[in-house]
Amino acid sequence: MSAERGPGSTFGRVAEAYRRTRPPYTRAAVEHAARRLGLGGDAAVLDLGAGTGKLTDALRERFAHVVAVEPDEGMRAAGDGTALAGTAEAIPLADDAVDAAFAGEAYHWFDHDRALPELARVTRAGGGLAVLSRSWGEPEQPGLLPRPFSDELDRIWARFHTGREFRDWTAGFEGPDRFEETVRISGRDLVDLHLTGSTPASIPAAERQEIAGRAYPLMAEAYDLRVVTSVYWRLLP
Repeated sequence: MSAERGPGSTFGRVAEAYRRTRPPYTRAAVEHAARRLGLGGDAAVLDLGAGTGKLTDALRERFAHVVAVEPDEGMRAAGDGTALAGTAEAIPLADDAVDAAFAGEAYHWFDHDRALPELARVTRAGGGLAVLSRSWGEPEQPGLLPRPFSDELDRIWARFHTGREFRDWTAGFEGPDRFEETVRISGRDLVDLHLTGSTPASIPAAERQEIAGRAYPLMAEAYDLRVVTSVYWRLLP
């Protein structure tokens, strides 16, 4: 595919790089969310908008039963093949199928007015939802990227957005509780990581490759990437 499509619908184009470069979810954040929701190790949980399985992997280290749901075929293919096809607004599970739900970096893309009732349908009485929202790169480390590369990322963003803010989705949630860690990453992988963002994923592959080719020579051999995970939680109606 070469044409631009809207951000949030094109992550499958960068699925391999997404799986390879996105930092893993910190165990401490998952443990904290589990305590907030009152979940034991025998709980059945849902990872909604699972992508390539980054959060799914962390949940499987903590819970006995984890089901992943992801709408993008390319993202599912880059994972371990166990994620179900489905969306936050049409979850392919029976009523009362899980004890709680988790969502990672996909949550801000959901249609929350439709997703929350659907989450309540598939979650047993007394269950809740935890959102693990993450931030890395320039927001956490201004000046991390060489200026020519960060300028190119800004220009891509401006092609799709007039500002930098998503709609606030945090009403009704408790938190956030923040967890910080540092991940060592090569310069080339740091470029590829930033090109897995929603707007770079939406431009033609050839253009994305040209941008990467210009950025690679500008990078240091390796970087210490600061990753901040903000945990939000709520009971479902």
